[in-house]
Amino acid sequence: MDESEIIRGFFPRNSFPEDDCFFLAPDLLISTDSLAEGTHFLHEWSSPKDLAEKLIEVNLSDIAASGGRPELCFLNLGLSALSQKKPWVLEFQKAFRKRLEKHKITLAGGDTFFSRSTHLTLTILGKTAKPWSRSGGKDGDYLYLTGEIGNSELGLHCLKTKEKQNRFQKAIQKHLSPTSRASLVPTLQTFNIHACMDVTDGLIQDSLRLAKASHGVLEIFLEALPVSKLALETLGWDAVLGSGEELELLFLSNENLPEKIAGQNVTKIGRFVRDKNTLGKGKVQFQLGGEVYHPKQIGFSHFPS
Repeated sequence: MDESEIIRGFFPRNSFPEDDCFFLAPDLLISTDSLAEGTHFLHEWSSPKDLAEKLIEVNLSDIAASGGRPELCFLNLGLSALSQKKPWVLEFQKAFRKRLEKHKITLAGGDTFFSRSTHLTLTILGKTAKPWSRSGGKDGDYLYLTGEIGNSELGLHCLKTKEKQNRFQKAIQKHLSPTSRASLVPTLQTFNIHACMDVTDGLIQDSLRLAKASHGVLEIFLEALPVSKLALETLGWDAVLGSGEELELLFLSNENLPEKIAGQNVTKIGRFVRDKNTLGKGKVQFQLGGEVYHPKQIGFSHFPS
């Protein structure tokens, strides 16, 4: 079974949650995410500092993608024989506290236990006056993407191949410790954002989720896509489009937005068309050089079908 099939089995029919966060009216957002050794990281690559920062940022990215600001969090630590050692714990604690202070998040509790491998889980509660979902896309909306994509996959490639040239260090750091786009949310809230999500499983999979939730077709023009040139030259289009854990925001709006918001690049990469024929399915069409581009790979999958 693939990931979607597994999750759907826990919910009554037609009640599958599509969004990054659960919205509890009138203004509460709740999100949770995990980092598991062997699945999301290896200790030989990631320092305790990297893991503390990444754990917070991947969760914060979900809050940001729902148009919120973080307030409280709960931390669950499954510590192994390696990660329960004092030097590891002290480094993790210091980096964790520092990143919480940066985002003004209060640690309210959690759980700690022994595990054969390291498992880190964070649950964040946030607030929003105007929540964004994935399902609000309107016919004729423009599709926007913050920052650029490709570096996270390139960083992972370099770690696997032990490539350490200086020109790859930015990509390696992007993979080990990505940064959410939470700082953009206050300004983005002043525009008409109809639907939003963050790029965590790669543009191929995540754009399809957005199209499905909003019941339509997304046309994405690869010439307009902000990509890491080094990643594209090294890995090619499929790897760049499948690059996960980028934590960039992918959103729909009917407005012509400025090219920079809160100091970050924002690029119009396509458009959205409502289509009753795609109800519950959705469709994404990549275009390159005036022709349809069909990726041969979709990127990372927890449970390949």
